[in-house]
Formats: sequence, structure tokens, C-alpha cells
Amino acid sequence: MASVLRHSDLPVEAWKNGGGLTSEIAICPEGADLANFDWRISMATIGVDGGFSEFAGIDRSLALVAGKGVNLQFGKGELHPLMPKEKPLRFAGEAQVYASLLQGEVIDFNVMTRRSRYTHTLQQQLFSEPQMRSLKAETSLVFLAEGESLLCQLGDQQYLLKPFDSLHLSAGDAGEWFFVPYGEVSVLWVSLNIAEGCAD
Repeated sequence: MASVLRHSDLPVEAWKNGGGLTSEIAICPEGADLANFDWRISMATIGVDGGFSEFAGIDRSLALVAGKGVNLQFGKGELHPLMPKEKPLRFAGEAQVYASLLQGEVIDFNVMTRRSRYTHTLQQQLFSEPQMRSLKAETSLVFLAEGESLLCQLGDQQYLLKPFDSLHLSAGDAGEWFFVPYGEVSVLWVSLNIAEGCAD
């Protein structure tokens, strides 16, 4: 059964390296911690420049949902700017990443999967007209990053998302969902599937 995860209900904890705060949206298996999750979706507030926690064996995708922007430097390589409403950035959890804020605090949206267990995609979309979208993943999550609200419908199921709320869907909720935005919205679409060759 689909469920709405309200931003106001999310637990808040310190980063693995102590450099910031994270609000966990969803994790698998339920009750897992940062050492043994199969996948994890979260938001983090970055208030100062600093390094990211390293996660061996993890694939990550990152999108910015609030603030002016941040530069991410991988090792001693080039800077990769990450801005709101732009394409999410994908990278390996083992990478050494240093974040430099452009103009003050930012909030990011983070998807992590243990590559031996799960794969994921993270897409960002701006739209202002109703649309149908096929959601067929083992697990899907719809996150309202910006906008007044988003109505999500499938048959007699109906859910209203406010900013930073999420709609969490399991495989049993797969189908052609209808989404009605109130004004222009920015939505993040997450798809999570069991990795090939992995028996769940």
C-alpha cells in the first residue's frame, strides 16, 4: 500500500562523519543503520564547507532542493557545481568529495544503494500540467522538491504532497499514476530495483 512520508515527521541525525545533519526519508531493510542498509533515501543540510562521509560499496545520487548551490570536488579533480532544479549528480560512495558552498546553506536529496544488492535511478522534472507516469520499480518514491502541492492518483487512491513530502510505493503499487500539480512543481522520481543476480 502506498504511503505518504511527511517532512515534518522525519527523524534527524548527525552525518556519519559529524559534518552535518540528515533527515532520513526511507531505508531498507527497516531498522537498518548506516553500516548495513541495502538502500537509503535522505535529505541533508550542508551549512559549512567540508568533506562528505565515505560509503564503501555504495552508489549515490545527489540533487539540490534548496539554497543557491554548492561546488563538489572529487579528490583533486575539477569542481562540479550542483544547483537547484538541475540534473542530479551520480557518483561512487567511496569517492572523496569536498563540498564548497556558493552562497550559504543548502539542502540536498540523497539516494544510496548497496551495489551488490540494489540499483537506482534519480530523475528531476519541472512541470505545471497534469501528466501520467508509469511507476513499475520494486520500490518507487515521488518527492516534491518545490511548488505548492502535488496530487497523486491511482484508481481510488489519492494522496496530496506538500513541499519536501514523499510518496513511497512498493511493487504492489505499480501502475499508471496521474499527477496533478498546483502551479509549477519540481519533482524528484526515485526508482529502486534488486540488482541483477541478487536473490532477495
